[in-house]
Amino acid sequence: MLSQLKHVCKFRFVSQRLPNISSKLFKVNYAATAQSTNKLTVQSIQKTDISRMLHVTWNNDTINRYPFVYLRDNCQCSECFHESSLQRSFDTVGHLKMDIQPERVDVLQNGEEISVTWPDKHVSVFNSEWLHAIHLMEEQDISKGTSTLNKDGVIFWNAEQLQGKIPRHDFHELMEDDFKLYEWLHSLRSVGIALVKNTPPQADEGYKLCERVGYAKTMHYGHHFDIHAKFDANNLAFTSDVLPLHSDLPYFDYVPGATLLHCIEQASSEGGANQFSDGFYVAQQLKENDPEKFKLLSTTQIPFFDIGKDVFGEFHKKFSHPTIELDEDGHITRLCLNDSLRDSATWFSPEKTIEVYEAYLTIGRMLRDPANQIEHKMIPGDAVIFNNNRVLHGRSPFKITQASKRFLQGFFMDWDVIYSRMRVLAKRFDIPFGL
Repeated sequence: MLSQLKHVCKFRFVSQRLPNISSKLFKVNYAATAQSTNKLTVQSIQKTDISRMLHVTWNNDTINRYPFVYLRDNCQCSECFHESSLQRSFDTVGHLKMDIQPERVDVLQNGEEISVTWPDKHVSVFNSEWLHAIHLMEEQDISKGTSTLNKDGVIFWNAEQLQGKIPRHDFHELMEDDFKLYEWLHSLRSVGIALVKNTPPQADEGYKLCERVGYAKTMHYGHHFDIHAKFDANNLAFTSDVLPLHSDLPYFDYVPGATLLHCIEQASSEGGANQFSDGFYVAQQLKENDPEKFKLLSTTQIPFFDIGKDVFGEFHKKFSHPTIELDEDGHITRLCLNDSLRDSATWFSPEKTIEVYEAYLTIGRMLRDPANQIEHKMIPGDAVIFNNNRVLHGRSPFKITQASKRFLQGFFMDWDVIYSRMRVLAKRFDIPFGL
């Protein structure tokens, strides 16, 4: 029955601020797995008609409260839940009553099950471990800003902590070993960036990495994008110029969640190194040091655009995002910052325009601070994947000669696809994974 549990989740993070990041932190934490062997059973129950809730006391002496309406809606019987599709058959809108009260509630199988008999004689039987898995949070837990959706947490980093220490994985292991694949995706989730070594330095090999996860995201540049200097470039990435730190495709409503860059050929001249900065770490610093600028950047919409012509013909993309995006609980969910694609914002007053520039320049310079920025010059066979919602990336300028060229192939993936693969793998390896 645990396989029938579905989660509706948000892409949000609770940070772990650590002085140093060691390789141990990139390993999957399985401590909770050992704890899960202690089977949860029901110790006692109490039906409260006034609050219309069932209080369940577990054998570890913790208590959870379940509204009757919640229990009826989550009945897992074959009449209410379609087994093969794992979808609800019960017509909630048509049949669920807010004032529903059970006729009786019984503890069965020495606490391994709870049986609820409803007024229409329908019986719902809940497995105790499944019922505990869908327990509701209490207000005091919600107010703490903690999240059971992110048990491993997200590790913020600066240059001192990550320069030369980007989590590394092997292409061939990722192709053959599902456990190694999970570790790679776990690195991406927790640290925001991961490096794959020994990727064959040939075009389209990056597809294989995407296909191991699910599939790549197609956009107006095609199913992938080739990064090399060319005449009449429709994007600064397709030049040999410096490319300042930025996030990709901020002119999309649904911005790609992750970017994968595969190095096929690298310039032998100086330059051409990739630069990265943890936007969440920097945004948190800004929030602590200058909350007014943080608030302005998280509440002010900035317009972005992209105009040109590529494989699918002419395009004119346009969308607006705040520089720092937050969820309803105030957690940082995304940074949108791309100087070259930023449009003129004409809906501010002159006074607010000055304030926005001050805040924008502040966070931009914090991101570029050597203390917050790392650099890695990829060699042929390297593939780097990073969280496009979190890690900003750039490139140092380089020179092209007849004997020295640079060719990277890029791909996008969505977090919906990445998390789906992680959930499948986590279940297979019995790894706690709340998202």
